[in-house]
Amino acid sequence: MGLSSDSLSFQFINPANNHKILSDPVRGYKLKTNKCMKNCRPGIPIPKFLLFIMRVTFLLFVIGVFQIYAIDSYAQKTQLTIHENEIELGELFSKIEKQTDFYFFYSNDQINKHLKVSISVVDKTIFEILDLVLNNTDITYQVNNKAIILNTDNRPFSQTQQQAKRQITGTVKDERGEAIIGANIIEKGMNNGVITDIDGQFIISVGNDAVLQVSYIGYLTQEITVGTQNSVSIVLIEDLKTLEEVVVVGYGTQKRVNLTGSVASVSSEVLTKRQVGQTSLALQGVAPGVTIMQRSGQPGLDAGDIKIRGIGTLNNSNPLILVDGLEMGINNIDVSTIESISVLKDAASSSIYGSKAANGVILITTKRASEGKFNISYSGYVAQQTPTNLPDKVNALDHILLLNESKINAGAGVVYTEEQIKNWREKGPNDRDNYPDTDWQKEILRGNGLQQNHSLTLTGGTDKLKVLASLGYLKQDGIIDKVNFERISIRLNTDFIFTKNFSSSLDLFLYNSNRNSVARYNSNSGNSSGIGYIFFLMNKLPAVQAMKYSNGNYAEGQNGENPVASIYEGGFTNEKSTPVTGNFSFKWEPYKDFWMQTAFSPSISYPLSRSFVRQVTTYNPDGSIFSQLPSKSNLTEESTYNRYLQSRTTANYHKSINHHTISALAGFQYESNYYSGFNAFRDDFPFPEYSVLQSGSVENMRNDGWAGENVLVSWFGRVNYDYKSKYLLEANIRYDGSSKFAKGKKWGAFPSFSAGWRLSEETFWDNFRENVSNVKVRGSWGTLGNQNIGNDYPFSSNIDMGTKYISGDKLIDGAALLTMNNPDITWETTTMTNIGLDLSFWSKLHITFDWFHKKTNDILMRLDIPRTMGLEPTFQNAGVVENKGYDLNIIYMDKIGDFDFDISFNISDVRNKITDLKGINGTGLVTNREGYAINSLYMRKSLGILTGEDFNSDGSYKWERQGRSLAPGDLRYANLNDDDIVNADDREVLGSTIPRYTYGLNFSGRYKGFDLNLLLQGVGKVDGYLSAIAMYPFWSGGTAFTIHKDRWTEENQNVHAAFPRLYFYDSANNYLDSDFYMKSAAYLRVKNIQLGYKVPTSISGRALMEHLRFYVSGENLFTFTNFWKGWDPEVSPASGGAYYPQVKTISVGVDIRF
Repeated sequence: MGLSSDSLSFQFINPANNHKILSDPVRGYKLKTNKCMKNCRPGIPIPKFLLFIMRVTFLLFVIGVFQIYAIDSYAQKTQLTIHENEIELGELFSKIEKQTDFYFFYSNDQINKHLKVSISVVDKTIFEILDLVLNNTDITYQVNNKAIILNTDNRPFSQTQQQAKRQITGTVKDERGEAIIGANIIEKGMNNGVITDIDGQFIISVGNDAVLQVSYIGYLTQEITVGTQNSVSIVLIEDLKTLEEVVVVGYGTQKRVNLTGSVASVSSEVLTKRQVGQTSLALQGVAPGVTIMQRSGQPGLDAGDIKIRGIGTLNNSNPLILVDGLEMGINNIDVSTIESISVLKDAASSSIYGSKAANGVILITTKRASEGKFNISYSGYVAQQTPTNLPDKVNALDHILLLNESKINAGAGVVYTEEQIKNWREKGPNDRDNYPDTDWQKEILRGNGLQQNHSLTLTGGTDKLKVLASLGYLKQDGIIDKVNFERISIRLNTDFIFTKNFSSSLDLFLYNSNRNSVARYNSNSGNSSGIGYIFFLMNKLPAVQAMKYSNGNYAEGQNGENPVASIYEGGFTNEKSTPVTGNFSFKWEPYKDFWMQTAFSPSISYPLSRSFVRQVTTYNPDGSIFSQLPSKSNLTEESTYNRYLQSRTTANYHKSINHHTISALAGFQYESNYYSGFNAFRDDFPFPEYSVLQSGSVENMRNDGWAGENVLVSWFGRVNYDYKSKYLLEANIRYDGSSKFAKGKKWGAFPSFSAGWRLSEETFWDNFRENVSNVKVRGSWGTLGNQNIGNDYPFSSNIDMGTKYISGDKLIDGAALLTMNNPDITWETTTMTNIGLDLSFWSKLHITFDWFHKKTNDILMRLDIPRTMGLEPTFQNAGVVENKGYDLNIIYMDKIGDFDFDISFNISDVRNKITDLKGINGTGLVTNREGYAINSLYMRKSLGILTGEDFNSDGSYKWERQGRSLAPGDLRYANLNDDDIVNADDREVLGSTIPRYTYGLNFSGRYKGFDLNLLLQGVGKVDGYLSAIAMYPFWSGGTAFTIHKDRWTEENQNVHAAFPRLYFYDSANNYLDSDFYMKSAAYLRVKNIQLGYKVPTSISGRALMEHLRFYVSGENLFTFTNFWKGWDPEVSPASGGAYYPQVKTISVGVDIRF
């Protein structure tokens, strides 16, 4: 917000001049404390309304569970009034079917439907009626919700030995060979039916020339002609594998066959195959057009960086993520509660979300209960994590020899004498106090690396109430001690059906996270710099520096910085968050083809962070103190309150007349986001064990505060038309008003249009349809906006209320203008064109291809202004970024005997280019320049290693001046501007950090009870660069890696060596940024292998389990790359080795359903 203040201030906007005015400052904090023991943590106050919501949630859940148990579905609730005299049973059953939703199954050969009965009842249940009419007969009945199965001789219906002409036995299974319990087997045209038992088996007596209809929810109905068979085996195919699959789109659903936009969908079955702590990682490699890079393996911070079809702006390029219509972080969601994920990639599919959709949209739909019996399911695993890759550092003796070599090359004296080298070699093993050989990786990576995840879900429902309750728990322990992450998530999804035309839903979601890490003192900043600095020192410190002496004292490390001492004695960092989200919705359908929905969704969170940097003492070998860092222990606390409110109302119309179908949607949405917070700092704690803010000194205390709010108001609509599902049209529009822009610029309209043509539905395709079952071409065009620029009021001026002025001999408080206002700025606007093709062959092979062009105009930038103005530059609409590329997705499904499998392959490419920066080109290593991709690598071009032939006989250099003295073994750089010297002006863009050709290969196979799943994921083209300690030996007092042994030396003058001659000084010619150190970071990773076994239902059913499966799984098992050995190719460019490595995970787990 551009504020620099030592007091908590609130921001208001003066509409007259658009200046920020800060008023009512709080002069300080009076911290009320109470007695507290060691490691006391301040609590977070819970608002009364939150307690009310929690109580209501619990009450509704208890009521729902009791109703599920108390009401045997539809049967016990339905009451009938019947007055009949001498009516035949068959006619009575027909009358009951007409009055209710009941339906009867019975065999005509077994049940005498002409038997006459008399009955007169008022408001009686079906049980009471059947007891009366079937009394004194041999007919028994079984009520399964709305199905009534009649039998004789008191035998279970599925085992009935019916007295008919023919008896047929059979089994019903799914494509994986698993028995389907409760499948309906009906003799076509007859009131004769059975259901399968716990093993999927059935027995039915049928007449001659019988046809069996076999059906089950979620599967395609099949008809089987019995013929002369006495036994049949039936395999039902999941309905989701047809063109009738329903895909979640903006504010609704559509059949995939009718889609005209570009939408990638991922099912829960795919997501749950991955044993990952963050949901974003479960999407990696399975959704075309979605690039996900994992930059860290740290517990709680190991999420993937998601980009959809490239980076389209210089500002926030993250996609919009909606969970059941509510904006939410993807990693807050327990994977086991997700039903499906839809990725909206083009303007036609995402423009309905307007100004938040420029970077794509991810729609997450959570699971809901269905009508039926009460179910309990559990899934869980335990896992062991280890680093995927670590750089191989040299040992103490190699460090000494290479360091001496680099000193000699630099024209300086050696650091270690021959006698010292001899003593290190001979005395070192028995005297590590004086001759250390420390394995810093081993000493630091002592965490157990255990991970566990548990999910428990309860579902049940009647025709009036459906309840899903889920509890998830994740615990990740790091590969470093005291680094861990813990998450508890609770979800309650409740559906109420009041009448046929009116229903509502109440969803509540509670998420609690607790992340712990070390507080590493940074001598450069004097504050905590987090876990990254620990890994920086782990890779930097040479083996010749001791970690701990034999007397138990921590050694001095480097300049008093000992990372192991910091881990165990240097303090802690703790971050907690407890967001609570509610979603209350109502649906009213006054007419058959028209319905309205309204929803209110509040969300609040209270992030709290505490970082206590404790003074660490390191020692000399003789026991004397070497250093105490920091000079004073310090504590920083920060607390934030976030409140997000969303209200939306939609009206929907859907009508089919003959072969014409039209759908329309109109809606309104209001969003408000308010936040406030404060932080405080104190140091000089007399008792470090008592890490409470109040116990620190007031001398250097600091505090600060902030608050802000933004609002978005939206109107939107969509119209769909199709003729025979052959010709498809769609139009969308969103009209957004944002408080982030000034009057006259607040509103923006974002339309889109798309069309599709299913050639395979034309008559001229009849001869090809058997082989090519579906052909659809689609095209779309639309505009999207972006107001997610990380600033609430970018058009306004910023005023610093913490400015001090000199008045005589005193300092007085004042205010200063930081930036000028610019009321003319407006939306960033993205225009996108998409052309797609969908193909299906033999209903087994499915291909989807999309080509796209995306251009973002009016990107908000801070352009340079004259320094004489004394102000920071304000935002202006100036930049232009362009992306072009394609997505390809191929799926093949087949079955060979008892083995069925599916293989999917996806690949995407995007070419990114900045076309306008108004001439402001960056000059850093990772930078933005016109004509090149965002975050390009800007450096010198290397011409290789110099040899003796590059120098004259007098030792002088033959070529252009390099600005430094050179010798054989040094690097030569290109003179790009053709002057007489090679310097910083000879840099150019030589690499790109934006991944191209991102791909994934997914295989899933099933044989009887076994299943095997494999996921390969990779990047075909991207450049990587490592700097500082990662590449330059002895950088800033560091060490070398074994890869540095492949170097040019006087004895081995190899011009193709991986490194030039070693040189001690950091600023030497050989260590300038150049493409010599740039390598391809393309990689292929075996992301997941999972082997599972499903216990036969005949065995698990004895323990009342419908499903029991065990599995073993591996994540990040192998990586194939040409990147620098020991470094992960997904690491951020120019990271310098200061990152938590990715981890390999081996897990064992179980899935159970009762």
